Amino acid sequence: MTIQTFRNVLHCFSIHRLWNLIVIFISYQLSKLAHRSIVWGFPYTLTIEPTNRCNLQCPECPSGNGELVRPLGSMELNDFIKIVDQIHRQTFYLQLFFQGEPFINASLREMICYAHKKRVYVAISTNAHFIREEVASQLITSGLDKLIVSIDGLTEESYQNYRIGGKLSKVLDALRILRDTRLRVPNGKRMEVVLQFLVTKQNEHELPQLKQLAEEYYASVSLKTMQVYSAESALAFLPSNEHYRRYTMKDGQLHPKSKLKNQCVRLWERSVITWDGVVVPCCFDKNARYPLGTVHESDFFSIWQSDSYHGFRKDILSNRRGIPMCTNCTEGLKVYR
Repeated sequence: MTIQTFRNVLHCFSIHRLWNLIVIFISYQLSKLAHRSIVWGFPYTLTIEPTNRCNLQCPECPSGNGELVRPLGSMELNDFIKIVDQIHRQTFYLQLFFQGEPFINASLREMICYAHKKRVYVAISTNAHFIREEVASQLITSGLDKLIVSIDGLTEESYQNYRIGGKLSKVLDALRILRDTRLRVPNGKRMEVVLQFLVTKQNEHELPQLKQLAEEYYASVSLKTMQVYSAESALAFLPSNEHYRRYTMKDGQLHPKSKLKNQCVRLWERSVITWDGVVVPCCFDKNARYPLGTVHESDFFSIWQSDSYHGFRKDILSNRRGIPMCTNCTEGLKVYR
């Protein structure tokens, strides 16, 4: 955690939210001991999807490769406000991204502003192709806490190998604009910029240059390991350095390095809401194959404590391997930075 992240999180601190964290931890530990779903708190982290549309065609991303089977669309501002009004007393960390490119939603700035007024920490992840000078200024004045910029290559060749349809030059222009705007606008450095680098076979040799680039743009660095879905993709993209691999290969089959234990704290501490209001258990459910309810038919906390949600948690505690999306999960892996 950077100093700026700590300051921004501290701004969101409240006794009520602290108590919620405590009861989440206690109920999760009791659930593991009792092998049943005991949930006393509410999620301290919530992911809300502004849109699942994207301007790029990244080969291992369902939004980009055409494998996203759920309808495409964007969340309405009024629907977002209703959700924030329900969760802001307990939730203090909001990830305003899931599938898709958040800036495609025309109401994104208003969403950030509203969450900020409720003292909710807001983070966005973007491919940066929509950032212009006026957009950069609006991001800072909106109260955005963290902007994660995906930059998965430091040459056009390595970048476009994965970010198909994108241009590194546009990302670098956006970073320059963000830097200059943050230096010019009062309190501009409050918004943290993070360069997220998906380590692949094609770009791993560029890692030594990444820190220098981050310093140039007053940004921090986050290295991300790649999620793949087949042995063919593993051969095409996974880096040679085992340090940056989520998987091992055995008999031509992919196996996550993390042990698949019958537990997952994510089901107690966070949740995900798609653009059309469907609540799903976590960010690995990209196609909403495990819907637990919809905020258009019920309030969020009723869904959080519903039989379907408790049933899913119980399945995790008894037979996590029986849930297909969990077999490719990296929960518990070390985060490399």
